[in-house]
Amino acid sequence: MLVILNKKKFLKLFIVLFLLFSIITCFDKIDLQAFKGEKNDNLNTYAIRASFDDKLKKLSCTQNVVYVNNTQNNLNEVYFHIYPNAFSKEEYAPFAKNELKDAYPNGFSKGYIKVKNILNNKTKLNYSISGKKEDILMIKLNNELKPDEKIDIYIEYDVKLPNSVGRFGYGDNTINITNWYPIACVYDERGWNKKGYEKIGDPFYSNTSNFDVSINIPNKYKIASTGVIKSKKKTNNRNIFKVDAKNVRDFAFILSDKFSISSTNTKGTNIYSYSFDEKYGKEALEVAKDSLIVFNDLFGKYPYKTYSVVQSDFFIGGMEYPNLVMIDKDFYDQNTKFALEYVVAHETAHQWWYSLVGNDEISEPWLDEALTEYSTILYFEQKYGKEVKDKLIKSMKVRTITRQSKNIFKSTTEFDNSIDYSLCVYSKGALMIDDIRKKVGDDVFFDTLRKYYNENMYKNVTSDQFMNMWKKEGVNTEKIMNGNN
Repeated sequence: MLVILNKKKFLKLFIVLFLLFSIITCFDKIDLQAFKGEKNDNLNTYAIRASFDDKLKKLSCTQNVVYVNNTQNNLNEVYFHIYPNAFSKEEYAPFAKNELKDAYPNGFSKGYIKVKNILNNKTKLNYSISGKKEDILMIKLNNELKPDEKIDIYIEYDVKLPNSVGRFGYGDNTINITNWYPIACVYDERGWNKKGYEKIGDPFYSNTSNFDVSINIPNKYKIASTGVIKSKKKTNNRNIFKVDAKNVRDFAFILSDKFSISSTNTKGTNIYSYSFDEKYGKEALEVAKDSLIVFNDLFGKYPYKTYSVVQSDFFIGGMEYPNLVMIDKDFYDQNTKFALEYVVAHETAHQWWYSLVGNDEISEPWLDEALTEYSTILYFEQKYGKEVKDKLIKSMKVRTITRQSKNIFKSTTEFDNSIDYSLCVYSKGALMIDDIRKKVGDDVFFDTLRKYYNENMYKNVTSDQFMNMWKKEGVNTEKIMNGNN
């Protein structure tokens, strides 16, 4: 995600960079690949059927999850995030106090998920809801699940969308249906990761899975989604879309009756731009294509068949999901052309660093954000030259030099506010990676990143893994981790 400071200013400034005006003005002149050569039958599989009630702004859903025990332990229960409940009370809302008016332009609006029934082979399973925001679902298994065993879990539930222009909710133009269904918590070396929907950063951590989703919506809406739309069936003034999304970390979709759609392609990927303004929608499309070309070359091929950039009612800036990114609608304007290009490039880089190579975004937010931010700098370097890259790096240094926090290796919950989080995790993190590049040289730097990408596609990684690969190249990673790079 890329966060911005204050959307009410005439020209929005990035918290991440606080770019100098001189730098900004200079820019004004589903069939997806499976694991390579590996079986993927150890992935969880979600079969979801969702029907959207436009008047109530509610989804009625059934979901069958084939959950695979990929741990080394016997499991007596499994845990799922139910993120919509973070919107059920104003005190739970995942926004800072100074953001509430922007997030809820018409006042606080309730959103939630209501679990109605959970079964295994038509036998009821006991469950409970816990967590600080009532956003963790624990399902008790009737029989112990051993390593490598699978279980079918059927969940029936309703989802109410709030009138909120954040990641989840609806505004005047779009309906943002993201982080909306029960998704299995990650079980790693620390056990179950049951962290809630926090206010700072991206509070998500998930495993790559397969999705088969049916979406029933009024026919006035156009849809942008994760995955490949395999079919569209018209019935009673409604459309039913069948969507296939394999080897993805999450599933999101956005609806609007105002979308203009433009498209292009590169190296087997169809690229779509969904916008309310066709002119700037095409500009976003070109940036998306250029970004894919740059990152394909620098890091390794994007393996999916679709990628969509979606203009949205989304006050925060930009947000990444597999095959799809949300971009604040106000960037589609002559006065914010640089912002539009920067955010689209940044969110496209997240398709490599988050969507394909994942990590715990709460405990180690720098791991995807710093690398994504530096990848954005690389985009501008490749497209406009080294001089522009140097200006961006210089601007980062100027804007971060006065910040007291020097430790980028903190969890999102350890930061006081979004400004400190962004300047530290994004900007100082990107500067650290630039220093690594200088230490090892371009050949080693890009060869190592390509290896990192190819070896960790569809997996989750840790800071230690990232640092150890540079340690092998002679970088003093202990010195970096101690805040003196």
